[in-house]
Amino acid sequence: MLLAPVAVQAQILDGNLIEYGIGALSDAPASLMLHPPQMKIFRDGRVLIVDSTGAWQGHIDADRVERLERDLARMALLQKSHYVEFPRRKPILIHGGISYLRFRNVVVAASGIPIDREWQAVIDRVNAERPATLTSFRPAQLNFTTWTWPAGTPKTDAWPFASTLPLAGHDSESINTSDPSVIAFVVDHAYSSKFTGVPVIDAGVPLTPLQLLLEGMWREEKHSRGANALDGNLIEYGMGGLADGGWGPPMLYPPEVKIYADGRIVFGRKDGYWQGTIEPRRFERLKRDFANNTLLKESQLLPVRNGGLISMHGGMAYIRYRDGDDQIVVAVLSHPRRGAYPRLLNRIREEIPRTYMRFRPEAITFRIYPGSSWREPALWPFSATTPLKGRSDSIALTDPAAIAFVIDRAFGGFSWMQTNVRENGIDYEIILESAPGWYEPGPLGATLEELRLSSN
Repeated sequence: MLLAPVAVQAQILDGNLIEYGIGALSDAPASLMLHPPQMKIFRDGRVLIVDSTGAWQGHIDADRVERLERDLARMALLQKSHYVEFPRRKPILIHGGISYLRFRNVVVAASGIPIDREWQAVIDRVNAERPATLTSFRPAQLNFTTWTWPAGTPKTDAWPFASTLPLAGHDSESINTSDPSVIAFVVDHAYSSKFTGVPVIDAGVPLTPLQLLLEGMWREEKHSRGANALDGNLIEYGMGGLADGGWGPPMLYPPEVKIYADGRIVFGRKDGYWQGTIEPRRFERLKRDFANNTLLKESQLLPVRNGGLISMHGGMAYIRYRDGDDQIVVAVLSHPRRGAYPRLLNRIREEIPRTYMRFRPEAITFRIYPGSSWREPALWPFSATTPLKGRSDSIALTDPAAIAFVIDRAFGGFSWMQTNVRENGIDYEIILESAPGWYEPGPLGATLEELRLSSN
């Protein structure tokens, strides 16, 4: 069924000044499931924030609202409703999705999560108005759906309202409640690690018109799904281990070799990560070889007999060709000793240049854990700017010296990249989470898991 064209826009009368968020696309036929807005500021100064810690509300005064509206009105991106395909983005798992900005009733949408200064400038300006004091958000009404998770999924909290609001028998039917206790339980648990489902919250904001508008904008010109990273990848290969029991996506190391579409190459050795450039004529021959390689025609999990073990509990190795909607991933559950897969790996390795220099990503994120397994820790010299004590959240680095310190001292842990450090006599393990444009294991891990599950 075709949706109304973009020109027919419903006026959503909810007092909105600015909001931003994402929506996830289902598998074909595509349908958009709109998440609650990540941040929403109303004209009367109310602020709604939904993040990984929960749903929160606060308030800003009229002067701040006026200054914010004035600043946003000057931004070129927010002058009209339109769809934008940015050249770099993070994917939205698993089938892709849309990011959006809604200023008054101007809606700007984009595939995936844009990594773009103009887009980020809007979000940074909105985030600057985050109130100093927040309280738990409690909508008056809550709509949510339930479903059954596959066997092996980690256990969640028990449902304490079985006698007054039983979940059985609703199937995919929406459940509506105004019970404050039920609302508090669902909202407080929906965004924590203990609760694997995310209900659709209706906080008095009519989401359906916005959902239909965004899906119509996405369909109108057959925009990208935003399911895969746009990182300029030509080809890369790497591997990762599965957790004990084999449940969930593989935990991936950074790629062993990654070749970009502009001829740059980043590769790992025992003494660190290095980068160089492939000579133009060699690079053109390499691209032709990839285009003619039968292994790279479709995404697939290759059957392997008598292959080598990838990790202690099993694992996956992969070759990722191109990026975005053109991405093809070929994966194996054990290292093939012969055949098309190792021949392709050798062809890639042939292009590692003889002249190279240390590799430095522009930004990284990591988490810390107590201890220092496998190697002696190095003293952490960045406590003044990036203290480690008491940090349980994801830590972002853009300081070139700090990034070099982490990358140059990194080594392979169980199935991840790790750096051991010591701060004020306490040992920590730095576990790398991501480095945009080079190492983004979340989206790729989900793709590999989908290949593994669909092959069973």
